[in-house]
Amino acid sequence: MSFKNQVYNLMKDWCDELLKTQISMPDPLLDGALLCPGCAVVHGRCADMVLPLILLYKETGEERYLAVAKKLIDWTEYNLLSEHKDYRNDLANRWKGTNIFTCLMLGETLHRFHDVLDKETFDKWDAIFRERADAAIGFCEDVNPHINYNAGAAAMFAFAYNYTGEQKFLDQALKQEAFCRAHFDDEGLFFGEGKPLDGTTAKGCHFIDMGYNLEESIPLLVLHALWMKDDEKLKYYTDRAIDHLGFLLPDGAIDNSWGTRQNKWTYWGSRTSDGMHEGFVHIAKNNPVIAKAVRRNIELLEDCTVDGRLYGGLMYYAAGEPACIHHAFDKVKSLAILYLEMGDEYETCLDAKLPREVEGVKSYQNGYLYTVTKGDFVATVNACDTHIYPACETGGGAISMLYNRDYGAVMAATLYRFVTTEPMNMQIQRHVDEEICNTARLGFSDTDKTVELAADGYTITATSEKSGFEVKYDFLDDAINISILSKTDSEYILPIVSKSGDSVELAENEVIFNNMLSVSFDSEYTIDPADEKRHFHPVGGFQYKHITFPVFANKVLNVTIKMVK
Repeated sequence: MSFKNQVYNLMKDWCDELLKTQISMPDPLLDGALLCPGCAVVHGRCADMVLPLILLYKETGEERYLAVAKKLIDWTEYNLLSEHKDYRNDLANRWKGTNIFTCLMLGETLHRFHDVLDKETFDKWDAIFRERADAAIGFCEDVNPHINYNAGAAAMFAFAYNYTGEQKFLDQALKQEAFCRAHFDDEGLFFGEGKPLDGTTAKGCHFIDMGYNLEESIPLLVLHALWMKDDEKLKYYTDRAIDHLGFLLPDGAIDNSWGTRQNKWTYWGSRTSDGMHEGFVHIAKNNPVIAKAVRRNIELLEDCTVDGRLYGGLMYYAAGEPACIHHAFDKVKSLAILYLEMGDEYETCLDAKLPREVEGVKSYQNGYLYTVTKGDFVATVNACDTHIYPACETGGGAISMLYNRDYGAVMAATLYRFVTTEPMNMQIQRHVDEEICNTARLGFSDTDKTVELAADGYTITATSEKSGFEVKYDFLDDAINISILSKTDSEYILPIVSKSGDSVELAENEVIFNNMLSVSFDSEYTIDPADEKRHFHPVGGFQYKHITFPVFANKVLNVTIKMVK
C-alpha cells in the first residue's frame, strides 16, 4: 500500500469512528455535538474536523459527511459564539484563543472546496469565517497568550488576506509573524510557552514546549510564509523546522519529556495541537529529512490507533484506558492537508537520517538540557527549571527520555505532581487513583532546581551541592552506565517502561524486560511484583515498573542498561 493510501485510510478511519459519537436530538444545545466516550463530555472544538469531512464527501460522494459537517458548524455557532463574535474553547471555558485555529480551518475548507459546497452552505460559512477572522484582531495584544497563538494568528491572518484581499488582515499577519521571529533562541528553538513570553528562568532557560512547537507553532509559521509567498521566510522556517526535529525520536515520537507544558504530552505530540503534517508537507517536497519525520509520525499515529480511535500513547489501550476523541478531531485536519498536498517524496525518504539518528551530543537551554545519540540509544538529560506549574518539575538532572531502536521508550519522565490544567481538554483516567511520578531520581532530586550539568564527550554528569549528590551517565555503543553517589543515605528510583503482559525476569543482580532489555546493578533492589498491574501515567501514555535501590552515603551505586544479545 502506498503511503498516500495509508494517510487516507487513517483519516477516514478516524472520521468514521468520530461520526458514531455525534449527538442527534431536537435541543440545539446538544444537537450536532460529539460526545466523547473517553471523557463522557462534549469537547468544544469538535468542528475542527469539518475540512476532512468535506474532503471525504468529495472523495466518496457520501452525503453523511456533509451532513455531519453542517451540524458541527451549527452546534458551534449556537453554543460557542461569544458576544465579541469569536468562539469560546468549550461550554465550560471562556478562553477564546482557539477561535484562531477554528477560523483557519473553516477558511481553508472554503478555499479548497468552494466547488464542492452548495451555494447556501458556502455563503453561510463564508460569512462566519469573515466575522470570526475580524473578531480575532487584537486578541493577542489584549490577552498576551502563550506564543503558539501568535503563530496561529500569523498563519490565519495571512490566509485571510489572501482570501479576502483586505489590508487589515495583511497588517495583522506581518505584525504577528514579526513578533514570533523575535522569539527563537541560539539553537533555533521557539520560546514563549510560559510567562513572560520573552523571559528566562534563574538558570537562563527559556519557556519552550516541544509538543506545541513541532505540532503547531512551526508548521503554522511555515503556512504563514506560504500564504505570504515569501521565499526568505519559507527558508527560515524550514531551517527552524529541522532544528526542532532534534527532538523527534526515530519512531516519530516528539520528545516533550522536558517541555513547559509536558502535562499535555502524548508521545506523538500534544493533546490539543493540530499536528506537524499540515505545515511540513509543504517543505518536505525537496527535503527528505522532513518527509521522513512526517512519515514516521504518521506511522506512530497508526500504532496508537485501535479500532479507529486515536489513543494518547502506545500503552493507553493496554492499561484499559479509553481513547479521548479530542486527539483525533484535532489531528485529522492535518492528515487531510497532508493527503491533499503530498507527492511521492514519502516513498523515497527512508534512507535520510533524522537528527536524532546521527550520533552526537548537543546542548540546549543554556547548558541545562542535553540530547545524546550513541549506538542504538537516544537520550535526553534535563536539568531545566522551566515548568510553568508549581511543584511539577521533571528536571533535576534526570534522563527524561531514553529510547532504544529495538525496545522503544525505556525511560520517560513524568511530572512530579500531575496537574489537569485544562479539565475539558485533558482526559481523566478511569483506572488510576493517583498519577505517581515516573522520573528516574535520587530521593526527591527531580524537584531540585539547583542541579548543574556538565558534558565530557559522551558522559553527562549531574551534580547538586544543595542535595549533595552526583549522578553520572556514561553512554557507550551498546549500554548506558549510571553511577550514583550521595553524601547521605537515600534511594534511587528507576521507572522502566513495561507494557502489561510483557515478561519481567528477576535475578539477583539483574532484571530483564520482555526478553530484550537488561537492567543490571551492584546493589540490593526491590521491584513492583511481577504480576502487579503496571503504573500507568497519562503523560506520555506509558506503563512502568519501578526498580528501587538503596543508596548509602559516600558509596557509589552502579546501574547498567543494555539490550540482551
